Amino acid sequence: MIPLPVELIEEIVRALCTPQYPLQYGHKTDVLRTLRQLSLVNRLLFHITTPYLYSSIVISSHRELRAFLSISPSLRLHTTSLWLKQVPDSAMFPLIADLLRDLGPHLRRLALDIPGSELDTSTPVREALRCCIHLEDFTRSGYSPMQVIQPHPVWRRWTALRRLALDGPLINDTFINYVSELPHITHLALIEPRWKYSPDGTEIAAFLRLLEAGQRFQRVLLIYCNGDDLHLNSLRRLRAVLKLRGLREGLDILYMIKHEKAPAPMKMIRSQIGAGSLWDLHSRNILAFPIGCRLAL
Repeated sequence: MIPLPVELIEEIVRALCTPQYPLQYGHKTDVLRTLRQLSLVNRLLFHITTPYLYSSIVISSHRELRAFLSISPSLRLHTTSLWLKQVPDSAMFPLIADLLRDLGPHLRRLALDIPGSELDTSTPVREALRCCIHLEDFTRSGYSPMQVIQPHPVWRRWTALRRLALDGPLINDTFINYVSELPHITHLALIEPRWKYSPDGTEIAAFLRLLEAGQRFQRVLLIYCNGDDLHLNSLRRLRAVLKLRGLREGLDILYMIKHEKAPAPMKMIRSQIGAGSLWDLHSRNILAFPIGCRLAL
């Protein structure tokens, strides 16, 4: 049998690992199984497949976290994408802090599925985020009914950040100022954003200030898990103001409502974050699950 050229083998492995959405976290089960089998064939295939095998990691349990920390540090150096999915309790926080300090200089994409109230009380994790200075994509999810996400000074270190998705952010002057200091941010997703609604459109003024602060925005998503007439009336006012001020040109603004009480819709949104389809830049079919209302402004 004539051996295949190394370049061709590399192209085959690259094609195998190419997901439907470029921003997918982890590999599908069949792809992961194939990579593992190839890595055991010989030394050449081990060196070709290893960077792909460890490039994007999804951790969803204490056991998986410990197992990943137990592998050789030289293998973890290949990890540039990490999703800590549905962290069950704060008992994992010390290990998470160790992992972020270890991977921080190499990470380009990070998703933390941790309720805001718990993460905000974990100093080790928040301090470990300082090591993630090359992040281009950061997602913070983990629905909690009373959760409010506050900006943190560590954001100022993330000068390479391009995509930011937050569940339950408090939209005030502090948040807007922090976003304005991110020099390369182009995509912002706000899931159940917290701002003051009123008949005179207080939330509209805050949203306009946010748009003005984010001069480089290309896409802004507003996602509500349980929309009602208040949100729809807000949308109508927002559309009118954006049209009047000419702010629609060159900016893709989507407003989506899932008519179901939280946290059930968050499970669906979580799956979109994991699949990478939340930031699908080539299609307007951003969310695959049925939604009660999706309007492009």
